Amino acid sequence: MHVIEKIKEYQLKQKFLELVWWKKLLVVLAAFFVFVLIIDAMVMPLYTRHGSEYQLPDVTEKQAAEAEEILDDQGFAAIIQDSAYDGYYPPGTVIRQNPPPYATVKKGRRVYLVISSGEKPIYMPNLLKESLTNAELRLRETGLELNRTYWEYSEDVPYRGVVIGQSVPAGELVAASQKINLTVSLGPPPSSFTIPRVVGKSLETAMNELAAVGITPDRIIVKSRYQPNLVPQTIISQSVEEGTLAPEVDVIELTVSTDRLPQRQEQGGGRP
Repeated sequence: MHVIEKIKEYQLKQKFLELVWWKKLLVVLAAFFVFVLIIDAMVMPLYTRHGSEYQLPDVTEKQAAEAEEILDDQGFAAIIQDSAYDGYYPPGTVIRQNPPPYATVKKGRRVYLVISSGEKPIYMPNLLKESLTNAELRLRETGLELNRTYWEYSEDVPYRGVVIGQSVPAGELVAASQKINLTVSLGPPPSSFTIPRVVGKSLETAMNELAAVGITPDRIIVKSRYQPNLVPQTIISQSVEEGTLAPEVDVIELTVSTDRLPQRQEQGGGRP
């Protein structure tokens, strides 16, 4: 009996010791948790200067030197990070900043600036020996505009519709939307100045071809005829036969198609 009592007493002591150990552990854990809270609430804000944050000024649309001065005066570090072509802002103007304007940051924060390099330079493309269609397309892609087209006979480029001259030499720096004149080949020159066949061609083409053989616009009479099956302004007939010597022609009459009805028919007039 005495031995059994001793064993029971030993077991009770062990349970008591174990209970005290867990209590000690809980106390240590609780103390550590309180310590972490104190560090997070008091020490860390002091270390990171929590609360000492300021709004960044907006320095976009300002010259780089002025932007740097503004940022420096307010305790920030301006760094010119890059430049970009921009036709809207003059060269040297800040077009972007990172962090953006009015962002909340700490003093000493680096602010990266992108500066305008001005309008992107455009160089005149080489359009010689291009078809007129391709030349117009390349002008539009480059940001230029076709102004006037001149037509001339050419022995060097005997292919009709090919560009043989441009008002601005290839490679020259030009402004955006600058208007360019092109000279286009009419093909090989005629052996003599004779009236060409212009039936089936557009009125503009016919006028250019007649001008090339010396027939000025004041010697050309244009009349219209209702032909809805043809593209408007297509030459239907010419009063002077092809091959006639141009110097012998006083006036040439061209009849062109139109898709508009005669006025009386449009109004429902005419004979019943």
